[in-house]
Amino acid sequence: MGGERAQSPADRRAARWCKVVVAVRTAQLLASYLRVELQALSTAEAAEALERVCAASDAGDERAEAVVHALVEVLTDPALEAAREELRDEARGQRHLTLERLLRRPYASGASSTRLPRAEAARPAEDDDPPASSLPDYGKGRPLTLGERKSLARRPPPELIPKILADPHPDVVRMVLASARITEDHVVRLATRRPNRPEVLQELARHPRWCHRPRVRLSLVLNPATPTPIAIALASLLRRHELALVIEQSALHPALRAAALERYERLPPISAEDEPELQ
Repeated sequence: MGGERAQSPADRRAARWCKVVVAVRTAQLLASYLRVELQALSTAEAAEALERVCAASDAGDERAEAVVHALVEVLTDPALEAAREELRDEARGQRHLTLERLLRRPYASGASSTRLPRAEAARPAEDDDPPASSLPDYGKGRPLTLGERKSLARRPPPELIPKILADPHPDVVRMVLASARITEDHVVRLATRRPNRPEVLQELARHPRWCHRPRVRLSLVLNPATPTPIAIALASLLRRHELALVIEQSALHPALRAAALERYERLPPISAEDEPELQ
């Protein structure tokens, strides 16, 4: 991120963010830092600097890639939907093509009209519990209340972890994901489950402990129930062989596959011996 424009404010911000990566110990702290930084900027300033970072990430800069990881985590927060929309509009208007691809929201048309992203990302209210018929059987002889299921999720008995992860309420899933008893295999099974609820997958996509795990990330992108804008953002973090899997999946939203193809074509070429074999 240098050259002729090395002294521009956008380049200086992008370079500073990438330097911070080596000093911040956890992805969660980096996401918090980036959130504060972006809140202090205008939409135009933020978009210009983020375009520099996204382009550097596509070019193989590992520090820039870490910043993009943090950006995806920040922008999957439903509370930042308005800011995300503003950044998207700015990226589209100023032709920040790499940032626009990360923030892309597909337009509904034809057969895809039932998958409007806003409807997908809608989060239930605290007391908006799914019907009892959709709840897992916790072995109590009756459906448990939302409060009871949350209590179990905070300290899940090992034998009930699969049941709790199958709970359709995102608050229950968010709590169990924070438990030290949960393993990556548990989480991958959650991410691959079909059918699944978009609200649950959205909680997983923004969970600081799990959203940066490559297996979890790829599983989320490949699940058609993941909200399409989130899947598109996560696809910006995939490797070449992972992008090839996404491109081949006809069940996924065309906009997601198009974004994956764009990134695939922009990634630096690698030698055949460095390319992982597909299983």
